[in-house]
Amino acid sequence: MTNKKDFLSSLAEELEDEKKGVERDDFDIYQVSNNKGDELRSYKNQDYDFPHEKSTSSNTAPKPAPQPTKQVVSEPVKKPTAAPTAAPAPTAAPRKASLRDGKGPNSFHEEKLEKIEKKPFKLDPKLLIAGIVALVAIGVAVWYFVFAPKIPMPNFVGQTINDVGAWAKQNNISTSNIIMNTEFSMEYDKDVIISQDKTAGSKIKDTTPLTFVASKGANPEDPVDFPDLMNMNYSEIKDWIETNKLSKTKINTQYNTIVEKDQVINFELKTGTESSFTRGATLTINISKGPAPAGTVAMENFVGKTFAEFEAWATTKKLVVQKTEVYSDTVETGKIISQGTKVGDSVEEGATVTVVVSKGKAVKIPNLVGYTKEMLEVWAATPENKVTIVKKERYNSAAEGTVVEQSIKAGSAVDAGTVLELTISIYMPQLETNSRAWYGKDYLELTKWVDDANGKGANLATGAWDGQVCSDEYPTPGQIISYRCLDGNGNQIDTSANGCARPLPLNAKIAMKTSTGACTVKPTPTPTPENKSFTYTGQNFSMFEALCKANGVNLSVVGTIDGASTAYKLLSSDGVTVINTNTELTEGMSVIASN
Repeated sequence: MTNKKDFLSSLAEELEDEKKGVERDDFDIYQVSNNKGDELRSYKNQDYDFPHEKSTSSNTAPKPAPQPTKQVVSEPVKKPTAAPTAAPAPTAAPRKASLRDGKGPNSFHEEKLEKIEKKPFKLDPKLLIAGIVALVAIGVAVWYFVFAPKIPMPNFVGQTINDVGAWAKQNNISTSNIIMNTEFSMEYDKDVIISQDKTAGSKIKDTTPLTFVASKGANPEDPVDFPDLMNMNYSEIKDWIETNKLSKTKINTQYNTIVEKDQVINFELKTGTESSFTRGATLTINISKGPAPAGTVAMENFVGKTFAEFEAWATTKKLVVQKTEVYSDTVETGKIISQGTKVGDSVEEGATVTVVVSKGKAVKIPNLVGYTKEMLEVWAATPENKVTIVKKERYNSAAEGTVVEQSIKAGSAVDAGTVLELTISIYMPQLETNSRAWYGKDYLELTKWVDDANGKGANLATGAWDGQVCSDEYPTPGQIISYRCLDGNGNQIDTSANGCARPLPLNAKIAMKTSTGACTVKPTPTPTPENKSFTYTGQNFSMFEALCKANGVNLSVVGTIDGASTAYKLLSSDGVTVINTNTELTEGMSVIASN
């Protein structure tokens, strides 16, 4: 392939080869073009005989020059015609012509510049239209499958919040994209959708924000006129409730034999008043269903069975039970002796059926008043006399242990286990057990004894009716100096003594004389003061000096002693005897301290 080189570059290379003694044989055709590629210069060696060219007899034909990619138009360069000569003898190859010696190609003087025209590019309109259509189709497909909303928006008005939630879950719509506002509404029930921001039938994406308005129901704070319920029937009340959307007003129906069917039995307003009644007030209205329909029941045989069995059966059959109890020596307690309705007879539901029930054997109560303790024990031990005896004691003129009263009248028949209260005599109250039992005691002790005796029926009285005096024998105020026992008329019971030695009658009086304190005033003894003292333990001198002063110890100081010193000597008042540590120094004692 023919090399295409820049002319100046080839010239430079040739000069360099001449310096080195190198011959060149590659001068050929050059093409020069500017940067725009719109002009081409053509150079061709017409007269220069290249050393590397071979004779025409060579079997190898020269390779044709490659055609340029751009068409070049130029006039052919005319070559001078030489006379034919005989073939020269073989000689050495001549030296390559040089541009410097003027033997270069003369064709440079025949150069001609030609402008190369580019053929305009022509595009088939059909292909252009087809390409545009294809691009639009691809864009539409990408938009539809990637970006276009595909979820059809339903009409939720009139549906519930749960319906919206189910639809959102089915279409993978996050609830965070849904805003649910609420407002009161008379038209829509609670949790029913009132409106939506997206038009029904439009298409949305799973990320499209949605806003709904749901009903909170009717406003419970709205006032509502309260009607005359007692003169309204069931249908009228129901319409009133539905029209005013009274969510907390309830109707209860029940059977009633007095109030006609569908009429109001009563009502209960739990919040507010009739004049301030609101839609959210709590109201319960009881309406009659009329009498309960009566069914028929076949009577069964319950004689010998327990009353509990019969009562349970009667309750399930909606029968009213009437029970009569009687004593029986043959039928156990709690079992039915007879029944008012024959076995197999039919009775209507709600009818009353009667039965006679055994209370078992009766305990007949005799007249127990006057029974001694031993007699009462024998009667109570008899198996037929199974009563619960409760005793209480009372003062009475009857012998101790004798029954003086009974709570159940003699001749009465009672159930086994019935409580029988008996009053037992403890005879008359006895004040003294020795002749000086109450002398010197506080009068309140005797007053309490009287109160306790009266609790058992003694009916006694006491007081300081004999006066209050001073007493050296009983110097404490309130002590009993003397006492006497009187009958109900105020007479002393026994004149030989104070009258209290024997049992007292039930209405006796006890007169006391009490002390106001001692008669002789004793001088108050002067208390002997205790001697003050402290123990010498080798304290520093300032502390020792203070202790001496506080406890009345006379301290003499010889010389000057530092207050913090503990090395001082302590001598007795004779100035010779040394006082050692742990010695007790008492009030009035004299000591000497020196260095």
